[in-house]
Amino acid sequence: MNVPVFDSRFTIHAEHPAYAGKIIRSALRGAESDVVEDAVLLTSELVAHAMLHSGADPQLFVDTRQGHIYVEVRDAEVTPPQVDRVGLQGWVLLIVNALACSWGTESRRDGRVIWFDLLL
Repeated sequence: MNVPVFDSRFTIHAEHPAYAGKIIRSALRGAESDVVEDAVLLTSELVAHAMLHSGADPQLFVDTRQGHIYVEVRDAEVTPPQVDRVGLQGWVLLIVNALACSWGTESRRDGRVIWFDLLL
């Protein structure tokens, strides 16, 4: 499988949430279709989650080095995300947990990051 190196940051504006999926598909040209679909689903869910909870346009970082795709979605929300089965936030993270090889969150002074990693 020959996936080109892709290392970029984007702002996803509320008027164009589908742009995140297009970025992932572009980054994963040449990858297996199930990996592409999982990456698109996870990215789309995290971007929608960020738009819903932070009220600001999220930042998307994508890196396809060393046989992995690493994706970060940054938003302006300062409350750490919680994994639970009750709210929308919890379900999104359960989906990420089920499909990603690894994932996590980071709190920063200007917001938070939710990231995931998939093998290519």
